[in-house]
Amino acid sequence: MPYIGNQHIVGDSVNNFKVLDDISSFTATFDGSASSVVSTANETIKVLKHRFVQGQRVTYNNGGGSNIGGLTSGTAYYVIEDTAHTIKLAASASDAASLTAINLNAVGGGTSHTLNVAFDGVNTKFRITHGNGNRPRFHHATQLNIAINNVIQRPNDSLNFTEGYAVEVRDIIVFKTAPTVNDIFFGSLTGETRGTFDIQDNVVDYHTADGSTTVYTLSQPAPNSQSLLVSLNGVVQHPTSDGVTRSYELTAGTNTIEFSVAPVAGVEIQIRHLGFAGATSSAVTGFYGRTGNVGLTSTDHITTGDISARNIVATGIATFGTSSTVIDGDANTIKVGTALTLGHTQGIQFHTQNLHSAGFEVNQINASGIITASSFSGDGSSLTGVTQSDTPLASSTASTIFYESDDETTVTTDTTLSRSSSNSGVIYTKFQQIVVAPTKSLIVDAGETFVVDAYGLRTPDV
Repeated sequence: MPYIGNQHIVGDSVNNFKVLDDISSFTATFDGSASSVVSTANETIKVLKHRFVQGQRVTYNNGGGSNIGGLTSGTAYYVIEDTAHTIKLAASASDAASLTAINLNAVGGGTSHTLNVAFDGVNTKFRITHGNGNRPRFHHATQLNIAINNVIQRPNDSLNFTEGYAVEVRDIIVFKTAPTVNDIFFGSLTGETRGTFDIQDNVVDYHTADGSTTVYTLSQPAPNSQSLLVSLNGVVQHPTSDGVTRSYELTAGTNTIEFSVAPVAGVEIQIRHLGFAGATSSAVTGFYGRTGNVGLTSTDHITTGDISARNIVATGIATFGTSSTVIDGDANTIKVGTALTLGHTQGIQFHTQNLHSAGFEVNQINASGIITASSFSGDGSSLTGVTQSDTPLASSTASTIFYESDDETTVTTDTTLSRSSSNSGVIYTKFQQIVVAPTKSLIVDAGETFVVDAYGLRTPDV
């Protein structure tokens, strides 16, 4: 939303729309006897936050005191803008342009000296202010609604124009024709716009009537007739509303307006788009051409940079990339695409427990450390790196009941049997007979006891 100054205030209708100060006549009063105001060293006059513009014609008056040295009461001079608070005076417009200032050789007498700038048929440049001297910031002539003698003036985008007015620098208005003393001024301001949002809405369409055409095309869509300001040769027209036919109305479903009566041939038609207006309360009253609180539809698409949010409440599916992530607080589940489901009853839970006790299934675990479990499910037939026990009988359906075992085993490498514990104990094998391959050795370490046929399965010799 537009705003005055530098601070962005969202939904601020009080500070965004201002009635301008009357620029047809402005008088600055100052103490002409004070050396802190009149500087003979710098040739300057101090007027705090003055409204004067470079090259402007002003009239000096001593206010009943004595003249400042170099100036004559009742005489017109030309402004050389020095700072925001000081000016110099020149004897002519050409001297002001060349920055040739009058030599102020002495302070005057009296505290009510004045400098007056006015509509005088000479001045074309004036400083725009509001609230008795506050200087706004604006970037586009269409932010100003200017009327001279109650006739709306044409805004122009550049200083190369043929009628109406344009904006110079930040807050200076330039008229094509210098207003005269009898001209009546009125103006209002729509505050500073954000270039990425509002300024593109504040455009003006121009047409020239041919005496028969009633329908004219708009350069961009308008939400309603109230968002347009239409004038014929500067005279503002009233839109049709509440069933009362007036000058024009917005054609439903099209980017056109239709006049109830064709404007006279040669009349200049100006259609000003007012853009988005801020809320009059704490709530937003319009968005995407709709009224009421903000409500986005399926056709609204918002593109942003990074978003920092404290809380997000969403109903439906949030899409990241080409996958979908569904966070369902009611069901206590999180689903990422079709590959992962995390849920309180689906098998995983975080908080005080590492993993839920039921239902967590993994096809493969690769671990470099230690896995500790109270029990393992399955026959363990694919386990590696563990001591072999008896082998279940392959042909038996009750493979946990019947087992098979060979009578003997052969040691094919040099082997030394030694226990890692220092406590007493034995080294044993289930095999009934140990055969040591030729050239190989089986050594029982000193102090160790080696027991063959630990299960007592050997059949006695007959």
